Amino acid sequence: MPRVPNNRASREFMESQSTSWLISAFVTWRMRRIPSKPRTVSLWSGGVTPLQFRAVKSRLRSFLQKVEAGQDLRPHLSYLVDTKGVILPGASPLDKGKDIDAILTRYGIYHFHVGEACGNNPKGRSGILVFAEVLEKEFRIVTIADHRVFKPGSITQRDFSKVCLSYIAKGVTPGSGFMLNPVMSSGHSSIVMLFALKCEREIERIDPLLGDPEFIDSLYNNQPILRDGLIVSRPEKPSLAWHFEDLQFGILEKRTMVFFNLLPFFAR
Repeated sequence: MPRVPNNRASREFMESQSTSWLISAFVTWRMRRIPSKPRTVSLWSGGVTPLQFRAVKSRLRSFLQKVEAGQDLRPHLSYLVDTKGVILPGASPLDKGKDIDAILTRYGIYHFHVGEACGNNPKGRSGILVFAEVLEKEFRIVTIADHRVFKPGSITQRDFSKVCLSYIAKGVTPGSGFMLNPVMSSGHSSIVMLFALKCEREIERIDPLLGDPEFIDSLYNNQPILRDGLIVSRPEKPSLAWHFEDLQFGILEKRTMVFFNLLPFFAR
């Protein structure tokens, strides 16, 4: 996870933090990245009409082909994902908040640049942005807009917020109340913080058992593990470590590279 500033002091600061703080920082950063896998592209009619989509389809074709093929989408995300994973004491005031994607935290929606990297556009930035919810097997385009959605108080931002609210409320019975993803005063997700605390409690509960043969046997016996159609046997001397498989938290047996999923955040 790239930290700012990247120096000895920031490393020592992180080493002094609680397990739950470290996990929340990691998950907040990891959420901003997307696993590469084939996904079906769909449109949410409340945010983008077929007519609007046809008007920009030629500019999106290359990007959407990557989505459907399961290619790496990181070049189309904000470059801050790879440069400002967590902002720590000692960072420039200009970096404050650059480790948080406010739209993703609040609405669960990613934004993608659809340009292609070239000589005069080395980062592949684009005038239009695709805003989408990324599910395990589906890439659902919620709306298509430009960078004015990030300008506080602009008409474009207000219209964009209305679309996002309508999207979140799409499954809510008319007249019923609902709440957006709760956000802390720091801008971080409250849900992520609660998840991190739960992970910390699991570590405290299970860590003393990682050397217990009966506990290790139970990991393998409770869920027979297949790889290429064959059962993966428990190694004679397991090497267990706490591990995140994307946003799923559990235990990794390092000799066989078997992951025991204890707390899935969400599959994607």
